[in-house]
Amino acid sequence: MKKVTLVLSIILMWGCSQAQDSEVVEGAKTVAKEVVTDQVEAVKAEAMEKATDKVSAMTNDAVSDQVDAVKGKAMDKVQGHAHDHINSATNETVGKVSDQLVVTTKDKISKASAYQAGIHYNVINPAYETNSDEVIVYEFFSYGCGHCATFEPYMHKLEASMPEKATIVRVPVVFNAQWQPLAQAYYTFEALGITEQAHGPMFEAIHQHKKQFRTIDAIAVWAASSFGVDKEKFLSTAKSFVVDGQVRKGMKMLQVMGVSSTPTLVTNGKFTPNSKALKSRNDIIEITQYLVNQEIEAM
Repeated sequence: MKKVTLVLSIILMWGCSQAQDSEVVEGAKTVAKEVVTDQVEAVKAEAMEKATDKVSAMTNDAVSDQVDAVKGKAMDKVQGHAHDHINSATNETVGKVSDQLVVTTKDKISKASAYQAGIHYNVINPAYETNSDEVIVYEFFSYGCGHCATFEPYMHKLEASMPEKATIVRVPVVFNAQWQPLAQAYYTFEALGITEQAHGPMFEAIHQHKKQFRTIDAIAVWAASSFGVDKEKFLSTAKSFVVDGQVRKGMKMLQVMGVSSTPTLVTNGKFTPNSKALKSRNDIIEITQYLVNQEIEAM
């Protein structure tokens, strides 16, 4: 504004010194007015620009603060809901697991307390020495036994449930002369490594397809045609001293453990289910599982 006043004074002085004519004076006034107007507009524009920048900055800061506040509130709300859901889900899961554990524990305790030596299972005394680091379940059976054939699905169930430190050992028995070649056949399957292939089909051949395996030679012919084994090798193995010794050992085990019928399960040479006191074959499997676990815990 000082610059504007100075310019105006110069113009007026110049105009007056040159002439006293009113037109000159009016012209000077007009020029001065225009200069002043331009300067005022420039000052207003500059002030408006600064004010606008300041307001914009203030507005941005305020908006940013508001956005942060809203975000904070929203996050707290979301976290609160999430926390509630997590707590709810966790409590529900823990509750279910706890309930299941209670049910399972009660079921085990109930079954364990229900099994009594001398009633539900018999104790072999003295026990047969297994000479093994594992708990062994001996299955005394014969391919010629119809009950053994129908018991096979239950044996599969037992096999599937065996813990790491337990195993099943099959012992074919000879209660009559016709079962002799059948016992030889089982040990021959083992020696040739075809037990898994031949065990089930052997039961089926006898009890479903009515095969009459009266001699080891007849079984050798069937094994050769069914599994591609060499007939002569099968016969030489079946008639070897090794297989004969295994059959004799099985019969001795049967006598020592007091087995008088098939199928019979003996756990670790110590316990055998009392089938007369049990209601079903599932009960026989369950009590055997119980006895196996009991023996593992005692190891």
